[in-house]
Amino acid sequence: MRAALTTIAFAGFSACATVPSGSAGVLLKPSGVAQETQGEGVHFIGPFAKTDVYDLRAHEQTEDLAALSADGGMIEARASVLTYHPVPAELVALDREVGPQSYEVVVRPVVRSTLRRIIAGFRADELDTPGITKAEREVTAITAQRLRPYHIVFDNISLRTIEISRLSAAYQAILDTAAEEQRALAARLLPELARQDAERRYADAQGVAKSDTAIAPTLTPAMLEDTANRAWSTLLTAPSTHVEVRPSEQPYLLEVEP
Repeated sequence: MRAALTTIAFAGFSACATVPSGSAGVLLKPSGVAQETQGEGVHFIGPFAKTDVYDLRAHEQTEDLAALSADGGMIEARASVLTYHPVPAELVALDREVGPQSYEVVVRPVVRSTLRRIIAGFRADELDTPGITKAEREVTAITAQRLRPYHIVFDNISLRTIEISRLSAAYQAILDTAAEEQRALAARLLPELARQDAERRYADAQGVAKSDTAIAPTLTPAMLEDTANRAWSTLLTAPSTHVEVRPSEQPYLLEVEP
């Protein structure tokens, strides 16, 4: 008797399905898919039936996406956010044609293929802020058009941290090209820089010549000898000076490295 009651209780419990708030259910009976959806709450469905529950609110998924640019660069769009939701009035058709795993079955593949198609129309250097915004609009529009026959509304894609892969050969080629452009620019500037340096040196030389011309008349032999004596006195009193006596045909005083 107790076993019979347990079996009846289990059958009664398994014959019910709960649809959470903000969701709707599609009843799958042994005879086929029910024509009407189930609203929120607890529903009696029978022991051999099941309910596929669909969240009617907007869904967000985060994906790391990759595609090739028009010039062969491997573009990575990390942490890209996809937003979509099922059409409430078409849940029965969605369940029949796609099933509860709609994201894995259609949304992700369609988004990935559409992104590759759109990014292939851009060069890597065109994917700046305006280029990314344009790519987002195009991916959103085409993805929404492709997913609508599957009873899904695609709201938006946000391409975050989009950049060319640092491991790709195209990335190194871009770096090499940029370095060559910098060298070419520097080469074009070399004649102008040399001319400016020559003018600076010429101006300095003119200043020195004018100074020497002004000082030369005042340099008498007595003044030069006095200046030499002061220089020798300073040298001889320096702590690092070592004095040696030399023959008369050589300088009579030399500073020797300590």
